[in-house]
Amino acid sequence: MLIFGRRLQIGIAAILFLAGVSAGCMGGQGSTDGGSAEDHGMRDDTFVSDETNTGAIFLELADPSIEVGNTSTFRVRAVNSLQQPVANINVACDSEQGVAILDPQKGYALTDSSGVMSGVIGCESPGSFQFLCRLAVGANRRRSVSVQCTGEKPTGFDGFPGAAGGGLGGGSQTPDDREVRITSINFIDDGSASSSSPSGGTAIDISQVSDCDLDSSTLDPEPFFDTYVSLIAENDLIEEVRLEYLQYTVSDVDGRGTEFTSKRLGLTTLIDANGGSATINMPVFKAYNGSKYVGDPMGTGIQITNRALLTVSFTVGGKTAFGESVTIKGRSTASFGDYFKCNN
Repeated sequence: MLIFGRRLQIGIAAILFLAGVSAGCMGGQGSTDGGSAEDHGMRDDTFVSDETNTGAIFLELADPSIEVGNTSTFRVRAVNSLQQPVANINVACDSEQGVAILDPQKGYALTDSSGVMSGVIGCESPGSFQFLCRLAVGANRRRSVSVQCTGEKPTGFDGFPGAAGGGLGGGSQTPDDREVRITSINFIDDGSASSSSPSGGTAIDISQVSDCDLDSSTLDPEPFFDTYVSLIAENDLIEEVRLEYLQYTVSDVDGRGTEFTSKRLGLTTLIDANGGSATINMPVFKAYNGSKYVGDPMGTGIQITNRALLTVSFTVGGKTAFGESVTIKGRSTASFGDYFKCNN
């Protein structure tokens, strides 16, 4: 089995400032509440940024030295290539373990009309820690500062429950290094997909025995079920990800070189940020009249007749809470054949 992730292909939402247009024509007021994914991904005044128009991001701490148990404010300012403020652009922040982000509660929010997003951090443990904010994944627009957490933990202090941050661990990652990826692929072929403990593997039965005991007085067909794929996806980003579709491709389904690619199958799977994971169980091969099919057996589906090891490739797509596109891929080799299940 080979599983891999693809980095996010993302553009930064930003305001396009045209020469000669006054600041009063730039649109509505900004917000620092994070907004909704729809707000982030469907603005009329957005464009895909590049090195010539992205500008810069600046990060300032009100106090870079904070006693453990106390808090301080921070301020992030985003400007375009003309050094003008960029309103309504998402800024995401994260920290090493030891520094909590109390506001914004999810670690990210929109800039206001002045291109500013502000918040509050707190020290949970003594030490020196990195605090980092960025515009969009892969855009190379980020700033980090060092936070000195001084003193000892106050008696009875258990940190800041429910706060964001801590996703940088010991500092080995930055938000731009992260990804959403598929970590496991299995097939469920025994009808247990809806149970609390489904049994997965790589063997797929493509032909049903019509009578298990060959007793002419009774008909006991072999247990034969739709085949489900069970995917586990993990999200290392600092924002939630909603997966919206799954698509799969099977090589040489009929032994004559025919490749089948499915339609996009709808998903509504939400994966928490900072290491959250989710399992996707989706029917992919249909049991019909004692045979197994890819696609709709009553329409354009194709009967699987190739009794061999076949590669099944998966593409899963969705969006981050920012409205940025996510595409992850993985593939697995399954054994298609006649598996006798009459004694199961």
